Amino acid sequence: MTGSHRHTIGPLAPKKFRLSDLFRRSIGPGRVIRSAGAYRILRLLGKGGMGRVYLAEKLGTHEFTKLMAVKVLPKQGLVSAADRQMFVNEARVCAGLNHPNIVQVYQLGETRSEYFIVMEHVFGVTLLDYIERHLELQKPVPIGFSVYIMTRVLSGLHYAHNKHNRDGLHLGIVHRDICPNNVLISYRGIPKLSDFGVAKTKLTFVEDETKVVFGKYPYMAPEQIKRKGTEPRSDIYSLGLVMYELFTGRIAHEVNDTKMLLEDLEQREILPPHEANPLVPIDLSKIIMKAIALDRDDRFKSAKAMRLALETFLLKSFMFPEQDDFADYLCELFPQAAKHRWW
Repeated sequence: MTGSHRHTIGPLAPKKFRLSDLFRRSIGPGRVIRSAGAYRILRLLGKGGMGRVYLAEKLGTHEFTKLMAVKVLPKQGLVSAADRQMFVNEARVCAGLNHPNIVQVYQLGETRSEYFIVMEHVFGVTLLDYIERHLELQKPVPIGFSVYIMTRVLSGLHYAHNKHNRDGLHLGIVHRDICPNNVLISYRGIPKLSDFGVAKTKLTFVEDETKVVFGKYPYMAPEQIKRKGTEPRSDIYSLGLVMYELFTGRIAHEVNDTKMLLEDLEQREILPPHEANPLVPIDLSKIIMKAIALDRDDRFKSAKAMRLALETFLLKSFMFPEQDDFADYLCELFPQAAKHRWW
């Protein structure tokens, strides 16, 4: 992403970049710095239905470099106007979120044919990778470390739910798409909530929730799928379902459309985690079941309340998971972790 003449973002052949000093007068209040560096696209990290994510280097003067991730969305083609608006909204929402357990967003930009978001690159795996690796090894997930993951995600979620802008307005952020793929775990042992692409706030355009549903069906709250609107406790429900999958190895609702989920919610009771997996302590099982109560008034009142319940569980169970110990465990679990842990 090194020049306005390029139409499409992608890797370039290696070349040396020289960034000239364009500051003709001193930097100070009111001054707009228009040349703060460039980005070298290194390789494709992944792609989905709407766009691509690249590993990139931010380039500065005096051989300064910093690894970033660049998320790209075409302006034309199969991408709808609503998709483009959500992409822009994601950058605007995340730009103000500054928390160690939320993936940081640094810039929203565009070329002639694409929008791009520059964000923190997390060297690690998704929570889904973590779950599937344990299933592959036929190894039970460690209770202490796995609860630790959830407490950190809840910390980031509580911050997002309570975020105010610089004018003091409560933004009313609801993530609406919490799932195992949207929880990242760095090889340093730091969990991070990602992808606020369908989040709603008071300051961004949000389609009428009585007409449109957002998120992934297996993790949607009842009020979400019934088009009654979402709020922070809807995110708590979704995270509860993620916890259920984490500790039992089963998806609570194996569904892929609205009708299937509504029928599942009305006709089938979820087996408590300690019954689905005898290794799950009953006190932890109760916390999960409270989070996924069908009536939102029966759930935890906030992400902080749920985090405190989990931390109390750890203390009563004499479990004291630490970030460094968790990172050591990830090195045992994933062969590549030892290499990237110290990057």
